[in-house]
Amino acid sequence: MTREPSPADLAIEISADSRWLLLVREYVNLLARQLDLTHEEALQLEMCVDEACSNSIHAVQKLHADPDKCKVRLELRLADEHIRVTVIDCGGDFSEHFHNALPMTGLTDRTRKRGYGLQIIKTLMDEVSYEHDPHHGNRLHFTKFVRVVSDK
Repeated sequence: MTREPSPADLAIEISADSRWLLLVREYVNLLARQLDLTHEEALQLEMCVDEACSNSIHAVQKLHADPDKCKVRLELRLADEHIRVTVIDCGGDFSEHFHNALPMTGLTDRTRKRGYGLQIIKTLMDEVSYEHDPHHGNRLHFTKFVRVVSDK
């Protein structure tokens, strides 16, 4: 039995075009300030959302001739003790990349120029999961446990 996902508290959809990443970063930064996150928590959340959206944009552009037909959707769910982010796209399956990406350590090879996004997310977030459905695309979920203050 498949459980229906709970509705997002906040959501934004963008075309699969990297020019919208600045808007997404600003959106997350404003949210972090509204929720009174620490500077470090805000930077971590912003960086992980940026990496996840960048990966989605790349996946969509790689698979679709017209990336405007497929949006990248960012959903945020807020709870007293955590923020849960879901990034959804209709790009190709990246299960292998997800499973091969390990959290970064002092011994992590940093000589390559690309491919750190999932490692960064797995390092900075407290929970990370991924699912691919051939008919509905990718869903990358990550959670950061923080004290959320939503009524300033």
